[in-house]
Amino acid sequence: MTNAEIKNFYKADERLYDLNENKKFLIMFSRLIDEGYDILIGIKEMQNLIDRLVNWYEIKFPEKEFDFYDGKLTSDFSKFNELSTQMDLKQLFFRLSDNQIKFLEGGYRSLSEKSFPIYDGNKIIGYSKKVYYKINRKSNDKFYEKYSSFIVSADAYDGVVDTDYEVQKYVEKEDFDLGFLNVELSQKYSDCLDFSSLTKAVNNKFFDDYLKEQILEFVMLKLLYSRNTIPSRGYERARRFKEEFNKKLGLNLSMEKLDKIINRDYNVDKDKVKRLNL
Repeated sequence: MTNAEIKNFYKADERLYDLNENKKFLIMFSRLIDEGYDILIGIKEMQNLIDRLVNWYEIKFPEKEFDFYDGKLTSDFSKFNELSTQMDLKQLFFRLSDNQIKFLEGGYRSLSEKSFPIYDGNKIIGYSKKVYYKINRKSNDKFYEKYSSFIVSADAYDGVVDTDYEVQKYVEKEDFDLGFLNVELSQKYSDCLDFSSLTKAVNNKFFDDYLKEQILEFVMLKLLYSRNTIPSRGYERARRFKEEFNKKLGLNLSMEKLDKIINRDYNVDKDKVKRLNL
């Protein structure tokens, strides 16, 4: 890009990553709450997360690394590689709040959660987490007199249900997740079971995932439009961020929006560029 094109590029920045100024996002967030969404992190903490992630990736992939690739720096590049290797997601998460970590990791939420160690021989190699939901039987349920309620347990991350004896009274399928169970109970047993805690968890998971995708897209936009660099380098940082988060967290972030932004014709005035953004 020429200097004039770069100037127009930054003028076209709508600053959607500034959440308090993003009216469309604020309205959407308010509507989610009206629909019963239980907030995991609020606007202030989401903004903090955006800013932290952007700062992290600008430090992890410094300007001098790009200078090296552009032939402007001849010092030992191994020092840069060492830094970026050490700044992995484990180190990043160590610097985030518990709720920010939970927001990024995803999964289901419940009032009752337990973690269990995963062993490889005698060595703990990780932890799994279970969530629990109480299902109340109504008086017209045929199993009510014996037990007025039962507990559904599931993996917190993929939602796969532990199909015990009580669950199989209602769903005979072997492998299914909490979303499937919620639909099944809604369609067949809403008259005799109260599974509102399960429905709430499924809805919260859906909205958590939707918000996470929005927030991470804003991170990519802020990396792209960063005034600490030039557009091509901001784009490359956003691409690396996308690759790492998709790989480590099993996400499906896309560069499609950023590709459209970076490939627009910026050899035009500010008003025309804004019209192209619509």
